[in-house]
Amino acid sequence: MITEALIAEKAEKALNKSVDNLIDLAKNELKERFQKWKAKGELEKLKENIRQVGQICTIASRQASTVDEIYYPAKTKHGSGSRTIISTDDLFPDNIRIALIQGTAGQGKSVFLRYLCLRDLDYSGKIPLFIELRKIDHQIDLMVLIRTQLKIIGLEDNLVDPAIDTMLRSGSIRLYLDGLDEIKREHALETKEKINLLINKHSKLQIALTSRPGALSQNLIDMPHMQQYEIAPLTEKDHSGFFTKIGTPKETKERLITSIEKSSAQIKNLLSTPLMLTLLVLTCGQKQDLPDTLPEFYDSLFNLLSSMHDGTKPGYTRQKATNLSNPELETLFRAFSYASKELIGKTSLNHTQFESALQAALKITDLKCTAEGFRTDITETVCLMVKDGVDTTFTHKSIQEYYTASFIHRIEDDEAAKQVLQSIEGENLFSWINELRFLEDFQNLAYEKFIGIPHSEQLTDQIYLAGRKKPAISRTKLQALVSDAGIRVAQTKIAKINHGIYWTLPKKQLMNRYLPDLITAISKDIEAHAKKAHANQALGDHLEFVPLKALFKEDHVLADRIYSLIQKFCDGLALKGRKMKERQQRQKKGLIDILSNKRALTNAR
Repeated sequence: MITEALIAEKAEKALNKSVDNLIDLAKNELKERFQKWKAKGELEKLKENIRQVGQICTIASRQASTVDEIYYPAKTKHGSGSRTIISTDDLFPDNIRIALIQGTAGQGKSVFLRYLCLRDLDYSGKIPLFIELRKIDHQIDLMVLIRTQLKIIGLEDNLVDPAIDTMLRSGSIRLYLDGLDEIKREHALETKEKINLLINKHSKLQIALTSRPGALSQNLIDMPHMQQYEIAPLTEKDHSGFFTKIGTPKETKERLITSIEKSSAQIKNLLSTPLMLTLLVLTCGQKQDLPDTLPEFYDSLFNLLSSMHDGTKPGYTRQKATNLSNPELETLFRAFSYASKELIGKTSLNHTQFESALQAALKITDLKCTAEGFRTDITETVCLMVKDGVDTTFTHKSIQEYYTASFIHRIEDDEAAKQVLQSIEGENLFSWINELRFLEDFQNLAYEKFIGIPHSEQLTDQIYLAGRKKPAISRTKLQALVSDAGIRVAQTKIAKINHGIYWTLPKKQLMNRYLPDLITAISKDIEAHAKKAHANQALGDHLEFVPLKALFKEDHVLADRIYSLIQKFCDGLALKGRKMKERQQRQKKGLIDILSNKRALTNAR
């Protein structure tokens, strides 16, 4: 049986071997310095200096914790499978020298890298050097950061320069470079060249990097000896272990797990990163049930997080960096979310984009604050955005979508609301679909008048037979719509196993708010009835993209089922349209009654 004592003993021997390698390669004073590390007390001091990397602050406690206390095992994806990484050695098979670990905001990239760094020390006997790339600027480059880290682990200033070459070529050192995407663009190419130079110069050196997907990491894809990994999202199977790891009380944990199981698909999809699960504990840990919808979840999130760090004394409120009250900060965040979507169309904003969106929001709301104050409050107090390298990023894209819709919903001027919605309705329609869905959930009257009612009638007219008292779909019209929208099914050539639906951006006349919902319904039906592939059926069986219209002709069972589904969808959409019209009429009648009453009162006087 392998015990912790045996692991520690093995790691001690490995670390001593790493130091021996350094001693063999070094000369003069540097050799003497490495020899001092062989002493028990000196080696422990070296390890203690390296373990400073493991000190980290968390959103949950806002106090320093160790990585071992908070780290929940991350799975990485490479190719079709995913696995839990226990040691950095797992990231460097065969001749791989660079491991690029990618993950979105809130997935715990930095914590994962710090964990691997310490496992190297505790299990592999390597001497890890942890570097934060965000510190690179006009004066500080990668080599300056490496020198600084060597000083931190205990090397004297006069020995740092001669130690660099010796340590990097020894095979005893592994570099951990955190936040490739955090480097300013003007320094990115230079940093890539320095990484490439180090790899080419030192044949035993291995480097682990983290970055957001895309971003600057794409600059590295042509580098030799590199393998890309992706941090896998958390699933429901991870929730219990994660809650336990961050110290959630047992009763709270069990209540949250039960609530998640009963929650909507929207809420479940949201809870896929360590950050969002931590926010869930903070906001809903004491509640019996989770909110049913994202709007309810985000409302409770903002209200609780914006006040949870206030003092406990009655009447005391901690001053925010913006000097804004909680309602004012939320009002500004709504306007900022809209401005960032309208002006920039991204969830991750660089410094210039962040300030541009904020200036527009301040103008809209007549509020005042500095960019740094707003960034501090929104990332450190309410945590709806995170400082993600040089960018500031919404912790989940649905946060931007919800607060954008919430801003539009609160526009009181009918003409202004009309102009905003009409600007969405054109070619930008499909990039605003989720915001429009939120507006529909809000039963926003302006949305229903200018988009909801016209679009529901347009789509049903495109599919229904004309002149029927009881509406029925026209198969001819439906096939034309399917063809015009370019709906295709990905299908294996031999086994005929379906792998999802794809569709092209429709023509202008097909720009309809409800078309994506219809295609999603069809896709789910096809997925639910898809044949299951056996292992031998997957070998050499390539995908082809078959038009759905062609499948209707080949598979009459599928065609009848889809026709029935679409009939039900259109009937539901027509009912939804009628309800929206009724709300419009009630609103109009209510206004007429108010005006009539005012006239009556005026005449009576």
